[in-house]
Amino acid sequence: MLDKKQARNLVPLVKGKEWEVLVEHLEHLKNSELQVLAVATSELEMYRCQGRINSLERLEQLKAEVEEAMNRQEEN
Repeated sequence: MLDKKQARNLVPLVKGKEWEVLVEHLEHLKNSELQVLAVATSELEMYRCQGRINSLERLEQLKAEVEEAMNRQEEN
């Protein structure tokens, strides 16, 4: 979970036009990994591919995490 300071530092990254371009690229990478996963021949290859897909999905969710952190009430 992001704290407000981290989120504030990331706002410029997720609020610009560049973010949409980055998300498109991440989606392309994820689709490529899904194709590799579909033909994986070993468990190790499958697990590594799943890990890469998970990392790409986490990056895609960064904007939502930043927005959630910025909207979160300060804890007392």
